[in-house]
Amino acid sequence: MTDQILFAIAGGIAALWLVVHVSVGGREVERPLRSSSHRLDPSVRDTLHLCWHCVTVTVAIMAAMFLVAILTSRPDFAIAGTVLAWGYTLVGIALAPAVGASYRDLPQGWLFLPIAALGTAAMVF
Repeated sequence: MTDQILFAIAGGIAALWLVVHVSVGGREVERPLRSSSHRLDPSVRDTLHLCWHCVTVTVAIMAAMFLVAILTSRPDFAIAGTVLAWGYTLVGIALAPAVGASYRDLPQGWLFLPIAALGTAAMVF
């Protein structure tokens, strides 16, 4: 039962980050990206736009994986969501210093750490 609660919290956080990604990220990242046609080569701009939407889809899938794990009592879905969360965490935490950015500007990796940790804790305990 504890694993179900931890999966539910992890999925809820993933759903929250999806809402933040779409609302705040749409306003601060996606819209300016689309309007930057004079500053970016179209193939670069369009690739970045595609990547933004791919993140939208994968974060939605991450949240859904935890929900499906709870509804079907199949932890393999939550394991997949946890692995995905660890991927976002590790890449996000490593990327900021690699490109010389602060975590204040690129906090995304840290935002997925609770999801990854909760999913891992649910599998361990």
